Amino acid sequence: MGGRRWSPEEKAVLKAIAGERLTLISQMHRLPGRTWEGAKNQAAKLDISLSEAMKWTPRERKLLAQIYRSKESIKQGVRRLLPHRNYVEAKGEAQRIGLSGKKMRRGREGYSWVWEAIERALADGQSMTCAQLMVATGASRNSIDKLLARYHGKKVRVGDWARSGRCGNLSAKWELGVGPDALKPPRKTASIACREYRERQAVRAGRVDPFASLVRQVSA
Repeated sequence: MGGRRWSPEEKAVLKAIAGERLTLISQMHRLPGRTWEGAKNQAAKLDISLSEAMKWTPRERKLLAQIYRSKESIKQGVRRLLPHRNYVEAKGEAQRIGLSGKKMRRGREGYSWVWEAIERALADGQSMTCAQLMVATGASRNSIDKLLARYHGKKVRVGDWARSGRCGNLSAKWELGVGPDALKPPRKTASIACREYRERQAVRAGRVDPFASLVRQVSA
């Protein structure tokens, strides 16, 4: 069963937090009933960039390096020295700053932590593009691409497609589950993309009323 839907007001709070350059963890009181992990995943789904707002401090990175140099497991070290962070975050940051792979692995192998992070991000029927999964998990695109290819048709499927860019480039939106992929829509031709761009520019400039045709239909 899926969780409670995010309201427009809650989504606006996420945008405000990103715009104010505040840490998500420090602003969770503005999202009562939500978890930090859930808020982070929702921000990724909405393409709200919280990466800078959740930036690791030099002190945190120093502690992370200390964990990797120790004989303690990563999970235990994060719980003890970085209690406001979690295992997935720590692994993602370690990968970004070149610590990943420098500590003896205990129990987990290869990309297992990345897959765990992907499963969390796609829980409750969420669907995300690879770019959104990178934000939600902190893992590299290469790691995510490899795992999506490995589990495609077994644990994940393409549930939808998202358009981006002026020419409507298509990106797969992944979701947990098996079954046939969603059909890929046809790519917009350059002429259609240019026409739509000109129409948007005309609306912005006030030369075209986007509601004019609707008014004519109602009054006919």
